[in-house]
Amino acid sequence: MRGIFTPKTKNLILIVMVLAFALMGCGKRPNNATVTNHTGSALKQDKETVEEASALADDDLEIKESSLFIVENLDMNEETISLYSLDEDKQLRYNYNMTTRFLDKFGTSSVWASFTNGTVVTIGDLLPASGALASIQKSGDVWIYDDISKYKLEADRNLITIDGHNYKITDKTKVYSDNLKIQASDIGKDDIITVVGQEKNVISIAVTTGHGYIKLANTSLFDGSMIFIGKKIVSTVYKDELIEVPEGTYQVTVANNGWGGSGEYTIARNSTTVIDLDELKGDGPSFCLLTFLVTVPDTYVYLDGKQVDVTEPQEVQYGAHKLVVQCDGYTSWNKTLVVNSESATITLAMESSDGQTETSAAQNTEQNTENQTTNSSETSQQPSRNLSEKETAGSTIKDNYDYEVDYLSTISDLISNLMN
Repeated sequence: MRGIFTPKTKNLILIVMVLAFALMGCGKRPNNATVTNHTGSALKQDKETVEEASALADDDLEIKESSLFIVENLDMNEETISLYSLDEDKQLRYNYNMTTRFLDKFGTSSVWASFTNGTVVTIGDLLPASGALASIQKSGDVWIYDDISKYKLEADRNLITIDGHNYKITDKTKVYSDNLKIQASDIGKDDIITVVGQEKNVISIAVTTGHGYIKLANTSLFDGSMIFIGKKIVSTVYKDELIEVPEGTYQVTVANNGWGGSGEYTIARNSTTVIDLDELKGDGPSFCLLTFLVTVPDTYVYLDGKQVDVTEPQEVQYGAHKLVVQCDGYTSWNKTLVVNSESATITLAMESSDGQTETSAAQNTEQNTENQTTNSSETSQQPSRNLSEKETAGSTIKDNYDYEVDYLSTISDLISNLMN
C-alpha cells in the first residue's frame, strides 16, 4: 500500500512551510540602528544619571512612520545621525549617505545643515543595499518658535512663556547648546533660543546664540568705574568680576582718572575670556581735546560743575565726567560723559517746539589714532520739552533709539542710571 504523502505532496507541503516562515517575518522593517539607552531630563537634578550601552538593535525595533525623533548629533565625517526616540526614550544612531533625502515639513528637499540639534523629525525606510536611512523629514506635527529672544524662562517652575502663552517643560524635554545637553536652568537671560513642542508641552529647546563670560584681571586703576562691552553692555569694574555676555565679538572700552583704552575680544559660548585691564590702560594720564558744537544761542554747558566756554576746545582727562546742558525754553538734563580718545566732537542739536531739529550732527573728528573708538563718536544730544523715555534692562533708553548714531548718549544714559 502506498503512503498517504506522495513525493509530489511532500514537496508541496515543504513549499507552503517555507512561505509561512517567510510571511512571519513580514510587517517589520529591518533596523540596524545602534541603540544608546539613557535617562535624564532638562529639569534640574542633583545628579544626572546617564547609562549608555551601545549594541545592535533587536529585530523587534520598528520604525514607525508617526514616531518623532529629536536630532542630537549629525556627524558629517562618520555620516551618522543620532536621534532621540520620544516613543522609546532612547538614542538611536543611524547611517545616512548621499542618497538619503533631507526634507522640510512640506516634503521639499532641504539641506542637512538645517537639521541642527533639537530639530524634531520623522524618518523613513532603511535602504536595502546600505542600511542607511532613505529619508529624514522635519515634522509638521509640532509648533516651532525660531531664534527668539523675547521669552520668560522659569526653570524652577518648569515653565516658559512665549508671546503670552505658557508652555510646560517636562522631564522628557531636551535642551541643547551646540552638541552639549544642558539643563533649562543653564540658559542665559540674553540667549537666543529655538523652542519646539506639541500642544502645551515643550519637546526641545536649542540655544542658537548662547553666552560666555568675561573675567576682569588687574582692575586696580579702574575699580568703581564703568566698562563698556560693545554698544549695549555696561558694567561696573570690580576685582575678579565675572560678566555674562552673549557670544560674539566686542569692542571693550575702559577709562578712569586719565587712563583708558579699547580692545577687541571674541566671547565664545560656554567659555570664559580673561581681559587684562593693564593691557587697556594706555599711557597715562591722558587727555582728550573735546569740542562742543552748540547750535542754539544761550545754551550753557557745564562739565564737572564748571561752565565750559563752548567756543574753545576743552582738554578733558580720560574717564567719566558729569555733563549738564541748559537752554532757556528747554528742559535741562544731566549726562555722564566718558572720554577715552585723543579728540572728539559733540554736537548739541536742540529740538524746537515743533519737533524740528535745529541742525544735524557733523562728522566725527579724531586725530593721531589708528582705530576710531566708539566712545569718541560724535553724537547729537537733544534736550527737548517732550522727550519720552522708557526703562529697558536697567538703563534709560529713548524711544526709537539709534545706537549707531547716538552711542555716546546711550553710554551716558546707562551710566547715569547706574550711578544715581
